[in-house]
Amino acid sequence: MKSNVNSWSLFVCLLVVQLVISNYVNLSPFISLTILPAMMMCTPMSMPTAWVMAVAFLTGISTDLLTAGVVGLNAVSLVPVAAARNFIVTLVCGNEVVERGSDFNFKKYGALKVITVTLLSLALFLAIYIIADAAGTRPFWFNLCRFLCSLLCDLVLCLLTVRILNPNDRR
Repeated sequence: MKSNVNSWSLFVCLLVVQLVISNYVNLSPFISLTILPAMMMCTPMSMPTAWVMAVAFLTGISTDLLTAGVVGLNAVSLVPVAAARNFIVTLVCGNEVVERGSDFNFKKYGALKVITVTLLSLALFLAIYIIADAAGTRPFWFNLCRFLCSLLCDLVLCLLTVRILNPNDRR
């Protein structure tokens, strides 16, 4: 995602999409739909981690405040994703992405690496989200089923989000 007005406008539009999903799309108690981790992974790599964490907190808390969910749940789940963003991308794609501050996209790194980064960030988000949401009140099997079902459904949404937020993929 380039650091320009158009890309940040897309970011805000996708935040509105997340708000609509959170408020109006309820498929099952086993599925929590989110595109927030992909939005964090597509922030400019040249942006310092502390700024990305601040954006994650503001994005998460605004989602929490404007939806019928638990206040702070998205924020507490999204900030660790932002903190681990450079580590995840470096682990999968190598140091050059973070060092050069280049865009993270399908065109440059291929579908397998983008899917892997998206899966790792989504798994981190969902693990924290589901554990915090359940707070010891749901059985392990329910949380595991919710994690796996949400991971599969969210992967598709997150890959679409990565495609939308990267202008190099659309050319």
